[in-house]
Amino acid sequence: MKSKVFLLVLAILVIIPVTAVQAETDELGYEYTPKKASEIDFSDGDIYVVPLSGDATSEDAIYAVYEGSEVEKYEKTLPTLFAALPTKFSQYYSSSKWITRSGVVSLSLQPKKPAYDEPPGMAGAHLLKYRWKVVYDKHKNSSKWKNTASMKAQLNCHADYPKKFKTPWNIEPHRTETNYHKVVAKGCNP
Repeated sequence: MKSKVFLLVLAILVIIPVTAVQAETDELGYEYTPKKASEIDFSDGDIYVVPLSGDATSEDAIYAVYEGSEVEKYEKTLPTLFAALPTKFSQYYSSSKWITRSGVVSLSLQPKKPAYDEPPGMAGAHLLKYRWKVVYDKHKNSSKWKNTASMKAQLNCHADYPKKFKTPWNIEPHRTETNYHKVVAKGCNP
């Protein structure tokens, strides 16, 4: 019996380090996990993705994936800097409204520069948090709101790729895809 327990413990010690994704630290000391676009799923929790390298439309593009708790730590550690960053809906969007196009309900957003800005590292993660949070807080109680993780993936896609070149951004609550690469590959509305 002792040898079976020993082998089990040994197997766990050998397998876990091999399969565990290693967190890295950015230039400010905040942890993120590097992931390929194809590995990012917005249904996995409170995450914010910042491009690191590669062709943005490739499933192999690498992103820094920050947990919400790391962004909160940043906000608590640097309150003066945090206070200077945009946190209000009107700082990210000039308008939003529910529309119906060809029978499809969409939340139509007119973005401002902070909504598609791409600073690296934790500053970028902070902007990502609030570009999403202000939309979520304003519209989450609507009877039209559903499939939150997919809507977050669609919003990130619009901000990362068409940016200011295709506005308004229309995020569609009937869509269910949450894998970031699949959302990007289908033009943000998979």
